[in-house]
Amino acid sequence: MTAKAGADSVRHRTMATTIGAWAASLALTSTMALTLGACTTIIESDRATAVWELAPQQQLDATSTEIAVLVTRLGCNSGVTGTVNEPTVELTETEAVITFTVSPGPPEAAECQGNDQVRYVLTLPRALDDLTLIDGACASTEARTTVYCETDIRHPL
Repeated sequence: MTAKAGADSVRHRTMATTIGAWAASLALTSTMALTLGACTTIIESDRATAVWELAPQQQLDATSTEIAVLVTRLGCNSGVTGTVNEPTVELTETEAVITFTVSPGPPEAAECQGNDQVRYVLTLPRALDDLTLIDGACASTEARTTVYCETDIRHPL
């Protein structure tokens, strides 16, 4: 082997080693970013699942656009529901699926005696007419298997 061929071979191996190390570093960095990103999302998710029912003593009719509801945190929180966040309302021609969350998110530890109900007045995007009101937590979360969700329909009963 000539000196030039030997030098080219060393350069080729060095370049291959450098590229391999760079690729491994990139893969590790990407994995760490994805992992840290997932952790950050969990930490920043400061909300917990909540269920709701219509508040008593209200007269709802076809022209109603405001409804009063009582919101309860689903998970254990030492009797406190917390702050009710603005709900999501998914509207179809026949249904309004209303999903509440509460803050802060799930605690590290809490007693499980049940949580208080917090009154919330919701303005619907259109008149009630003949809409069926659905508790979104009962339709699509872990709440659906609880006593709160024997049915996900809240109106009409």
